[in-house]
Amino acid sequence: MNRIVLKHTRYMRLHAGLPLFMWANVVDTTMYLINWGNTSYLYGGILEELWKSKKVKYSFFKVFGSEGFVYIDKDNRKKLYAKYQKCYFFGYVVDGLGYRLWDNNNGKIIRSRDVIFNEKFL
Repeated sequence: MNRIVLKHTRYMRLHAGLPLFMWANVVDTTMYLINWGNTSYLYGGILEELWKSKKVKYSFFKVFGSEGFVYIDKDNRKKLYAKYQKCYFFGYVVDGLGYRLWDNNNGKIIRSRDVIFNEKFL
């Protein structure tokens, strides 16, 4: 399993063009996706469906490394400033709904639910 996680982490990080120090965040996303995938122990079933007794909605999942435009609140911007900030998607918020995005210009991680994604083929 460690080899599989490392392989997926390497490919995802390189595909998205994330810096090397973000490797732990990419491992978190890799494990999140593996846990939400189907498993042979359940004959192709999904653990989340078994635990919650309802179907999984896959519309929440986004393309790793895709562009995301995060909404900036009125309190954090001036009248003529942009309403959205360009970031790159790299993970999911585990303790709630939302996404984790990398702001390449400021070098920081943003957690938000108010995101518009551009999921074109990278």
